[in-house]
Amino acid sequence: MASKPVHLETQRAKLERKERVILDAARAVFVEHGFDGARVSEIARRASIGEGTIYSYYESKAELMLAVLQQFWDGLTLEAQAVMQATKAEGFFDRLQALAQYHLQTVIENNDFINLTFALRRNNSEVSVSRDHLRHYVAVFDNLFRRGLDRGEIRPDAVLWQARDVFYGTLEYSARSIEMTIEPDRDCRQTGPVVDQMIALFRAHYGAADAVPEPDQLALDAMAKELKNLSAKLDRLAANQPR
Repeated sequence: MASKPVHLETQRAKLERKERVILDAARAVFVEHGFDGARVSEIARRASIGEGTIYSYYESKAELMLAVLQQFWDGLTLEAQAVMQATKAEGFFDRLQALAQYHLQTVIENNDFINLTFALRRNNSEVSVSRDHLRHYVAVFDNLFRRGLDRGEIRPDAVLWQARDVFYGTLEYSARSIEMTIEPDRDCRQTGPVVDQMIALFRAHYGAADAVPEPDQLALDAMAKELKNLSAKLDRLAANQPR
């Protein structure tokens, strides 16, 4: 009798492992061909299983896409929470820097899939990522921001949703810029300076008056000029991309 639970757990582990293989193969095919162009038969081939096996897990391609989206965003949320737990720094801006570094690197590394998920959302697709999954992910920032307010590290009149948009919007724009300007023969992507500048601007605007020194206006002007030049360069690059 004692061996039965072990057997059941082993079977469960095998099913979960096979499901992970299916989801990994599906993600690769969806990225390469888009949702409409992806074929379940190709996903099955890459997963080295029969097409019927996929349908024993998911009733349709749409249901499979939803599972891939859920796995991805839930995984990002767990990783972001782990980053916060592993960060030894107590100060808001130091912890924010760790989260920013994680998010920027993650967006760069998963650029193709993230673009697919938001394209599905813009097109009002039946398989777009749910707001709940996005809320769970950005809640990592929200919790950190509220903690900074409680500790008096952030201006008491700071508006959470505005700060959140500045944080994620700046990093995602920067990720696009890095991807579009990186040299083909370079694997290393320099994200540190981008994060440092964003945190400096964030500190200058949102930092409590008694928690940060008076910002250097010349330095802020220089950073603003650099961001403006970067924006113009990105617009030119985007205009030259094939449609």
